[in-house]
Amino acid sequence: MISTNELRAAWEGSWLLLRSDPQGMSYFDLSLQGFWRSFQVIFLLAPVFLVSAMAEKKLLISENVIVAELFPADTYWFAQFMSLGIDWVTLPLILALIAGPIGISRQYVPFIVVRNWTSILASMPYLMIALLYLTGIIPSGIMVLLSFTCLIVVLWYRFLIARIALQASVSMAIGIVFLDILLSLVIGELTGRLWAA
Repeated sequence: MISTNELRAAWEGSWLLLRSDPQGMSYFDLSLQGFWRSFQVIFLLAPVFLVSAMAEKKLLISENVIVAELFPADTYWFAQFMSLGIDWVTLPLILALIAGPIGISRQYVPFIVVRNWTSILASMPYLMIALLYLTGIIPSGIMVLLSFTCLIVVLWYRFLIARIALQASVSMAIGIVFLDILLSLVIGELTGRLWAA
């Protein structure tokens, strides 16, 4: 299990990286053991993901995309959490296969460790927006606008992480971020068809 000290250190390191400070890397366990442990972060992200999925469900119903009485709840939740699990491991798997050819073998483990841990900080704005929407404080239009704004900030954050952790060029970092977002979109689309069919 993830310890409190480990979580605190990762949180501080995540903030430093957001400020483009390479010293943030020293707050993470960049060993092979730390690599595998970093995947446990998904259990911390699951509640955040649950709240976001609840907000998405409310949005779909409020926008009359689907009738509340006909909402396929079981299939929807299965698809949502399957998407989370697949998305969590797909980028690391693909990068593991191409790390050698693109010259990031030595930085692969540190990058994945940091990518996994910084997902906690990156998810916080989405959690706040979803909670504001679910409690009726903000309407759907504002939620969508704020979520899009957060996406831009998170993409920039991912770019900084790729630049620092991979010691990558601008073009390489952009490519990694593009691959990450593309995979997320494709996975979300495919799993979404399970309940939207």
